[in-house]
Amino acid sequence: MNEMLASTLCAPIEALINAVLKQDPASALQLQAYRGKALRVECPSPIKLVATLVVEEQGISLRSVFEGEPDAGISASASAYANLLTSDSQTGALFSPAVAISGDTHLVQGLHRVIAGLEIDWQDHFATVFGDVATHQFSELVSRAKRWGKQSRETMLDNVEEYLHEEARLLPSKSEVAHFSTRIDELKLRLDRINARTQRLGAKITEA
Repeated sequence: MNEMLASTLCAPIEALINAVLKQDPASALQLQAYRGKALRVECPSPIKLVATLVVEEQGISLRSVFEGEPDAGISASASAYANLLTSDSQTGALFSPAVAISGDTHLVQGLHRVIAGLEIDWQDHFATVFGDVATHQFSELVSRAKRWGKQSRETMLDNVEEYLHEEARLLPSKSEVAHFSTRIDELKLRLDRINARTQRLGAKITEA
């Protein structure tokens, strides 16, 4: 059943990507650097689906059945894949804990960079294939994935900043920075006064 569903999904997605590649010669040229390579794409949840992306001369081929040994593999949930397609930080999304990569990492990065860089309205495409109801659910999934990704990044940055400031003491706190800035301003003011006095003293000596 899952193999049949994967086959049903592969055909329209393959046709869409290849159609866009024909209109984007630069991306098509980048893709040819991986000609002959195969990437196993697995989605364990919410429904287990497996397909293999093969780079061919005229574009890509998505196969629900592949008898050879793929050069690399990527496994992620549907929400993680949604985040891969929409995240502002492509590298961060690809190497998040929610995504498992095996084999040739450079191949995965290269194919992800090419496909993610294509101007594809995924929501409109899935509406054509699956209908408005399923597409609405997919859109909600994408929105949740983006919100989760943004919140995760912000939380991680806050934790790192707190560690560097409070635990490792590698960076000064905000109050320490403010105090240091105030001391610099005071020192600058004193130097200005000393410079002014020196100039006045020099002028008096010259006049004498």
